[in-house]
Amino acid sequence: MTDLMTDKHGRTMRKLRVSLLDACNFRCTYCMPASATFSKIHDLLMPDEIGLIVSNLTKLGIEEVRLTGGEPTLRAELVEITERLSELPLKSLGLTTNGLLLKKFLPELKKTNLKSLNISLDSVNRDNFKALARFDGLVEVVDAIDAAIEAGFKVKINTVLMKQNLSELDGLLEFARTRGIEIRFLELMKIGVALETFEETFIPAAQIIHQLRNQHKMKQVAVSVDSTAFKYQLDNGLQVGFIASESMPFCGSCSRLRLDSKGSLRSCLMQENKLNLRGLSFDEYPSVVKQVISLKPYDRIEKLEQPMYQIGG
Repeated sequence: MTDLMTDKHGRTMRKLRVSLLDACNFRCTYCMPASATFSKIHDLLMPDEIGLIVSNLTKLGIEEVRLTGGEPTLRAELVEITERLSELPLKSLGLTTNGLLLKKFLPELKKTNLKSLNISLDSVNRDNFKALARFDGLVEVVDAIDAAIEAGFKVKINTVLMKQNLSELDGLLEFARTRGIEIRFLELMKIGVALETFEETFIPAAQIIHQLRNQHKMKQVAVSVDSTAFKYQLDNGLQVGFIASESMPFCGSCSRLRLDSKGSLRSCLMQENKLNLRGLSFDEYPSVVKQVISLKPYDRIEKLEQPMYQIGG
């Protein structure tokens, strides 16, 4: 099915982001309004539907799956969904989370094929964390990170770097270094509520790289050609990744598709056109998936009005 999953630019779709719901227990200032409204639970894909859709997509060529939200740990059936996906012949199964409720799920998730956890951490200062997330949860998130490391998961920290947390760069680096885990700095994206303050808050990855070069010897680490991140190894052993979506877009090598929480497949975070897979027979998948892939942009789309939490981070 490789030809089906390959577009006219030669990009082969092999990765899938699966949004379990759009709700979140944080209200991060760059992601959603303080008064965000969320979908009703009965409108969301059920675990058996998620399992069936992802299974069908693996038959077409999807190899790697990452569960997202909103905040996926708010989904009561998270473990059940993970168990279902663990039965599929995937090369990788991961989860992106804010970490607040993660700890209680770790023992059951450890029994599945989910091995990697990307945990958001925009601040290691309690007051600043609360200001950015609009929730006082730093203690719980740090506890979950440490518990996940202790449990043997592959843990990465995701930090959206902005002017509001630039002063914490050294603290965030030290947090990751002392725990022996990778930290990745994500550029703020022109999506949803972030559009309102983008010019005031945006920090390009090059600025941070320049700052790090003044403090460390840095060696670039090889990554796959379709990786969204590029990485460096610092002379203190820390691996630092960058996802420079705005200043150094990777659209020309992107291999991702996105399944939203109601069953619609979209070709790109920034591409609003989508087609629903819910209730389709497998025989209908090839034409629908091919059509979605044909919509995948090759050049960077400048901005998107729809909030990110509604799409799946």
